Amino acid sequence: MNFKGEIIAYHGWAFDGNCWKKWQEILSSSFLFKTYDRGYFGKSYKPTFEKTENIKIIFAHSFGLHLCPLETLKKANLLILFNSFAQFHPEGGKQRKRSKNVLELMINEFNNHPKTVLESFYKKCYYPFPSVNLNYENVDWEKLEKDLQLLNTSIIDINILKKIPKIYVIQSSKDRIFNPSYAKQFFNQLHQNGEYFSIEEVGHTLPFTDIKSCLPIIQQALGEIENYETNSIS
Repeated sequence: MNFKGEIIAYHGWAFDGNCWKKWQEILSSSFLFKTYDRGYFGKSYKPTFEKTENIKIIFAHSFGLHLCPLETLKKANLLILFNSFAQFHPEGGKQRKRSKNVLELMINEFNNHPKTVLESFYKKCYYPFPSVNLNYENVDWEKLEKDLQLLNTSIIDINILKKIPKIYVIQSSKDRIFNPSYAKQFFNQLHQNGEYFSIEEVGHTLPFTDIKSCLPIIQQALGEIENYETNSIS
């Protein structure tokens, strides 16, 4: 099969590669679609880009951008971010202090009652839709805790992102995990090579609970990067 390019999709904290299954079904006829898995609920998997494909695309949901290796990120022609961020906390002022305090409380609570924290997290993620039921048999609690600590400190260099030819920032209006206003601030740092889209009435699990709204945007992005690559080669 002749693919137009390849996609690597990165899930966020407390999710796994299976969350991209529908997207893989939709796009796998045209793109080599690979799903990263951190290994929170089973075996980890870290895909890489093939050297033979010219178009290299990254999908990242939430903290997934921070799970993507920098060497992979630097190879991307197109970066599509769903409810994602360069850093979880806003820059400076009372808002940053408040955000850090809330996350630190969550980390402390996770150490004592991890199941309760995870259930509460999912309810906020899936809002306004029903949450999911989790099987706790194969949960790597240590890895979840480690990455929750990383979420508190990890920062992606904006200058690295600016070198990516095209970035799409897609944010939902009812996100209870990452404030939509912070997402717009993040986009404003990338506006020269980016486009911003807001999806109404959906929460943090936007790419998994509202594929219908996201799909036209993704199709537009894929068409633009294909034209970009064609013009670059010619």
